[in-house]
Parts: sequence; C-alpha cells; structure tokens
Amino acid sequence: MILYTYERVIRMQDTDASGALYFTNQLQIALEAFETYLTLKQFSLSHLITNGDFLLPIVHSEANYFSPLFLGDHVMVALKVGEIGDSSFTLNFDFIKEDVLVGTVQIIHVSVSRKTKKSISIPNSLIKIIS
Repeated sequence: MILYTYERVIRMQDTDASGALYFTNQLQIALEAFETYLTLKQFSLSHLITNGDFLLPIVHSEANYFSPLFLGDHVMVALKVGEIGDSSFTLNFDFIKEDVLVGTVQIIHVSVSRKTKKSISIPNSLIKIIS
C-alpha cells in the first residue's frame, strides 16, 4: 500500500557530468520524500534530533536502478512501509517516470534511545504515522 507520493524534478545538483541522476542522490531523494511526509504529518525531525527521547538512524539502505533519470525529468516517488518490527521499520520507495518503474530504494531505520544509544521499541507516536 502506498503511504505517500512525492513528486520531484531532477535538478542539476542531482546529476553527474552526463546529466544523469548521480547514484547516491536516489537515496537522498527517497529520504527527502520521507522527510516531507513526516512534515505533512506534523512530525518534526528537527525537534526529534535536538530534543527527542529517541533517534532513528539508518542501519541498512539499498537502491536499484532500472533506467536512468536525467536533468529535468519528472519523477514520482511512492513511499511504502514494509516490515515494522519492535525496534525497526523498513521503508520502500518506487521511483516512477511516465508510469514506468525506473528505480527502487529500501531504507531500514532503527529506534534508539537518545541516552543509552541502544535499540528501543518504536514509539507509538511514530507507529501511528507509518502504519
């Protein structure tokens, strides 16, 4: 199930010297989509990082590239939630250009205590937003 769709134009800053999306920027755009979704749900990452009781580091990420994206291309990023465990959750992103799947990203976050830096159960406030 798609949780959120994010539309984006590939910008000069996203590309390499050939005008194609630089490979690491696909991950960055996926995180941008997730951050935008959290903002729409009034979940402040800024507040979380500076004052929250927990943090959400990334423990795994991967990307697949099926077709290149170029400067000026319009892409839709479909955010889907995969597995939600006790202390971690998986986000899946489909990159779609003109109704064609051109790439995917998977990111796994773990919930950790700010104080102890050890994994903790995902807070209910976040569970409500991602499920």
